[in-house]
Amino acid sequence: AGVFKMCIPHAHSSAARRAQALQKRVADRFQTVDEMHDAVYACLIDRGEAVYSVFISYRVATELPLARLLFDCLNHTVTPGGHRVTVYLDHARLVKGESWEDGFANGLLHSMCFFPLLSYGATAPMAALPPDQKDQLITAGWEERPAGRVRLEGSSRDAEDNLLKEFMIATSLLESRQQRDGADNDNDEGQLEVAFPILVGRQQPIGHPRYPGMGDFFAVQGGGGHYSTTPSPASADAAANFLQRRAGFSAHAAEVARCRSVSATVKSLTALQGCKLWETPSGTTSIELSKEQRDLIGRGYSGPPVNLEGVSLTAEQKLRCQGGLDEEQLKMLKAQVQFHVLSFHEIIDRAVLAQKDRQQQQTVENGLGRLARNFMSSRRRPPRQGPVRYASSRGPLARPEPREPPVDSVTSSSTIVPGEAVSTHFTFGPPVFTSPDSSEPGDKEEEDGSGSDTPPPPPPPPRRRKPHPTEDLSTGWPAPWPIPLPLSEQQEPLGIVGIEVPSRMETALPAAVNEDLVPH
Repeated sequence: AGVFKMCIPHAHSSAARRAQALQKRVADRFQTVDEMHDAVYACLIDRGEAVYSVFISYRVATELPLARLLFDCLNHTVTPGGHRVTVYLDHARLVKGESWEDGFANGLLHSMCFFPLLSYGATAPMAALPPDQKDQLITAGWEERPAGRVRLEGSSRDAEDNLLKEFMIATSLLESRQQRDGADNDNDEGQLEVAFPILVGRQQPIGHPRYPGMGDFFAVQGGGGHYSTTPSPASADAAANFLQRRAGFSAHAAEVARCRSVSATVKSLTALQGCKLWETPSGTTSIELSKEQRDLIGRGYSGPPVNLEGVSLTAEQKLRCQGGLDEEQLKMLKAQVQFHVLSFHEIIDRAVLAQKDRQQQQTVENGLGRLARNFMSSRRRPPRQGPVRYASSRGPLARPEPREPPVDSVTSSSTIVPGEAVSTHFTFGPPVFTSPDSSEPGDKEEEDGSGSDTPPPPPPPPRRRKPHPTEDLSTGWPAPWPIPLPLSEQQEPLGIVGIEVPSRMETALPAAVNEDLVPH
């Protein structure tokens, strides 16, 4: 089985999925129907026959619990419009050994909805602290290295930020959808239709009046810093190269994306109408965590250890803010996600309708374009030279030649003589044709452009000799089988070479029987 697995050519190929379903060991097969559905659906997406419904963009160090809960609550659900939701989450979709960029490109370029998780941990690394207020902000509780990352300053010293790269690519794809009249976006391969940001505030620690609820996102976004008004070179170059190499953007369109600043990228997402998780009602009594979800306890990041909304945090509470989420916070997070499932379904149905309308419009435009191209190509045809006797929409045609008869004709006759074996006579030779005048029937006027433009009358039909009685009079050709005649009409054909073929009858028929024979 191990050797067989090594022979699988590609992780998302249909052959690999069939091989996994036919593994000898049960533990190596698909364990659930949903797992097999995801594997087959990934093959369809690779072939361009399907798309993901939602792409979840998040920072792994801080929003992994929320992304996993969103995936569990939304994946494989059915919207009111009848669409089966398929969510792309890199933690669940990437295959072991697969390139991260290949999997990321496959997910982002083949998704209809873009769901970015905007929180303190997602935005604080993108905002730099003002140099003149840096010490004061750090003393207040804002972190110099939020989520363990150096803040971006918009200079060459910035490291590449994968989340900022996702934001830049998504905003560029959405703008290209809205500007289809531009020539630079004609070859765009993205499928994004809408972006729906999910705003996440700080999850309050134990002892806070709103525990285990969540605070306002706009109070913690940026982590006390300011977004750079210039591009971050490392992330901008990576996003532009991705758009040009993977998404089919032209060099000019990719350069426009490269010049996008950090501030413009983040504000283009926060300006959209999104989902505010802190506005949902509290209550976690009916929420249960699955075994996989319980493994998320202690992971994630609550928020900055600062005093917000007029509530002062103790030293113990500040330490809890910097740690992971506890069980009650996870339950509250799951309750908030479940409360907004209907809103997520509404956004997905709207994206599905937009994609169908776009496909129908593209079909109509392709049909009109094809008609226009055919019309213009017909106008560019070269003019005909010289008189043409026969013409059609496809151009001049040669005068059709008269259909020639077969070279050889075969006639046959059968005679039945009492007391003798039945003999069959065959005649070989070409049919006789006569011309109405002295000229040969095949002669015709040379088509050199001279003479009358009207076509000459068709030649008269060729004359045939008198048909033999055994021939089929409806067609004028020999019958496919010998036709017996009455004894009174039997006669030997003149000028015919007879070939006697002995019959299978060993005795002659009586004369009384022969007299009663009639033609069939």
